[in-house]
Formats: sequence, structure tokens, C-alpha cells
Amino acid sequence: MIKKKLILTSAMAASLSTLGGCSGKSTKDGDVVAERDTAVCVDQNGTRVEDSRCGNPGMRSGGGGMASAFLWYYVGRGGLIPHRGDNINDPNRGFNGSHFASKGTQYAAAPASTNVVRSPATSRAGFGSSGSKYASSRS
Repeated sequence: MIKKKLILTSAMAASLSTLGGCSGKSTKDGDVVAERDTAVCVDQNGTRVEDSRCGNPGMRSGGGGMASAFLWYYVGRGGLIPHRGDNINDPNRGFNGSHFASKGTQYAAAPASTNVVRSPATSRAGFGSSGSKYASSRS
């Protein structure tokens, strides 16, 4: 009987640990999957910048224009959210958002975990292992 309770408790703990808020789920590679429709700010080259550069957060709802040097980039639920410094046009990253919002859709702010700059993988001596870090810096 005790074994059953431990198994049930472990199963419950595993399922609870996968529940997230609005922040998005992280993948093994550190990518964050949008749990809600999300808007992030990019420059005209497609590089993710601080969201404050795109102006009023109220402009995240569908129907915004493209007259600024910075543009909202809209990521649908289930899409990858670019980290700051990522380029949305990089074919190796798999971003599939749009500069055009869906009419009437409310977009959430990006989770804080994506407001960091990725650094390239670092090679370490021995056994060929590598790692990568994230650095938070202001541009």
C-alpha cells in the first residue's frame, strides 16, 4: 500500500512540475515555447531587442502598423520565442511568427526568461563537451 502512495506521489509531482504559468516552457536547448500568443520587439534586420523599443505595450493587439525602426513580431501559441539577440530570419532557429498580428488577438509580453542574450557554445577540454550560457545585458 505504501508503494502505491509513493508511485502516485511521484506521478503527481512529475505532472505538477510540467505545469507552467504564462511564462512559456523551455526546451532542452533553452528555447522557450509560447504558451500564449506572444509579441516581441525586433529591429528592421529581424534581431530581437528589448520590447520597450517597440513603444506602447497596448500596441501588441492585432492591427499595428510598421512605420517604426522597431517592429512587433507576433508568435502564436506553440511557437518558439526568440531570445534577445536572436535573429528571427535564422533558418536554423525555426521561428515561425509574423510581423502581422491576427485581428482581435491579444498578445502577451514575452517571458523574462527570453530577455537574455544567448552566447555561443563553449568548448571545454576533455571528452569534447560543450556548453552555452545566457547573459543578461542591456542594449
